[in-house]
Amino acid sequence: MKNIAIISFSDAGTEAEALRQALEHLGYFIIMYRIGRPQDFIKIISGETGIHFDFMIISCHGRDGKIKLPVLGEDVYFGDEPRSDFGYTEINRYLKLKNTCIINSGCTTGDKAISEAFAKNGNKYIAPADYIEGSGAFVFTVLFFYYLSQEGYDIASAYKRARETDSETGLFAYF
Repeated sequence: MKNIAIISFSDAGTEAEALRQALEHLGYFIIMYRIGRPQDFIKIISGETGIHFDFMIISCHGRDGKIKLPVLGEDVYFGDEPRSDFGYTEINRYLKLKNTCIINSGCTTGDKAISEAFAKNGNKYIAPADYIEGSGAFVFTVLFFYYLSQEGYDIASAYKRARETDSETGLFAYF
């Protein structure tokens, strides 16, 4: 059985919970993390939680090749906490995960720069290279894990099969 961490940014609606239900039904063990502030996300991608997972799904919104982070009141941020969305620079600075397959549902989070930052340390990274309809990201992710649970499928072949569904799922790129 594979462990999957689902990172839920609150502005992404019910996608994370729907993914949790579908993937648990397929037999995966799910660990849910809800992101309320940038430091929550940093703790997960830096490995500070101490929990091992084989896959990480980032359920978020993206724009211009960056993950949109929650905006807090200035008096709520910790002194050194980032106050902007996470792109190449922030991911490159904080990501310490190794040998993890990371799937990001956020629009444009499959652009070259952020993908290279996520794909270091032996990680595999899958994300939409353009703006994608919300249901397309959900469908791609469920199909990816469905195929991965079938005999004869590995990450590359499950990715290829899931992206063949339609033009929306076809926006996912693999690094």
